[in-house]
Amino acid sequence: MPLSIRLTGTPGEVADAVLTLREAFSVTAIKGLCPSVPAQANVRVYVEVAAAG
Repeated sequence: MPLSIRLTGTPGEVADAVLTLREAFSVTAIKGLCPSVPAQANVRVYVEVAAAG
């Protein structure tokens, strides 16, 4: 069963966190929610990683 992690922050912060997760875990899916107004600073991304076992 995969583990789902929600990341919220600026696009740069979220991208950095995703890259860090990819170094440590086997990422199986990345799903993002981007604001419809580009001026908004935050994005939300859900990252699924394979559970150890």
